[in-house]
Amino acid sequence: MFNWLRRRRLSAGARKRMLLVSARAEEAIIETHVSNIIDLLVNIGDEVDLDRGVELYVEMMSLDETLAATVTNRLLARFEDPDARLPRGARRFKDVFRSEDR
Repeated sequence: MFNWLRRRRLSAGARKRMLLVSARAEEAIIETHVSNIIDLLVNIGDEVDLDRGVELYVEMMSLDETLAATVTNRLLARFEDPDARLPRGARRFKDVFRSEDR
């Protein structure tokens, strides 16, 4: 799709604008993943800890190692204390990971 762009020389200004747009898009993607992880953790509540919740999200979304590390770092930076409790949300998935005998 962008093969014509590779063959074409861009001015310094156009190249800078493209890099800025690309950086903003990448930041938006990272922020969306962080928001999604927070939503996931709020919905599953105390069923899994923070580390396992992030691990589940990374597996479900098939994030590559670099993106997963960036998203995880951004998530942890959002909270001063990684063990801090997340805001309480809807509890509709309460006990979803517990077996019936517990």
